[in-house]
Amino acid sequence: MNSKIDRHNQIKRIILDNKIASQDELLDSLRKEGFELTQATLSRDLKEIRVGKLADPVKGSVYVLHEQLNQNNRQTNVPLIPGNSVVSVVFSYHLCVVRTFPSFASTVANYIDSSQLPEIAGTVAGDDTILVIPREGYSQKEILKALGTVIPEIETKLD
Repeated sequence: MNSKIDRHNQIKRIILDNKIASQDELLDSLRKEGFELTQATLSRDLKEIRVGKLADPVKGSVYVLHEQLNQNNRQTNVPLIPGNSVVSVVFSYHLCVVRTFPSFASTVANYIDSSQLPEIAGTVAGDDTILVIPREGYSQKEILKALGTVIPEIETKLD
């Protein structure tokens, strides 16, 4: 029987060694390695080991490890990151809602959070929507400018 740690390590190896675009593809790879698990277990595993998605010119989007997103500095990551994954930005009072292409919200939100912008308290991400929660005392313009420092294309997406 394989342990959870073994399974997590194998998931990481598969993601690092291959361009995996879907959970089905990842499940098939794991099963070939002798791991039997459900889609629900795999979803939990992906959250626990902090797996996100990035745009890929061939497969549309592929899984990446959190460490891969953060191992380079911001300037190196900006082209990979999801400026082109952001569809629109809209404000409701002091809250900012960022729309992305499907499956990209958690990756973009993770990028925003890991940038540790002083203007941003945090984000909450769904599949294609991010709620950006600003800290007290910052205007919409200041929030948009801060987001623009890490995702330059975001200012062009304002609704």
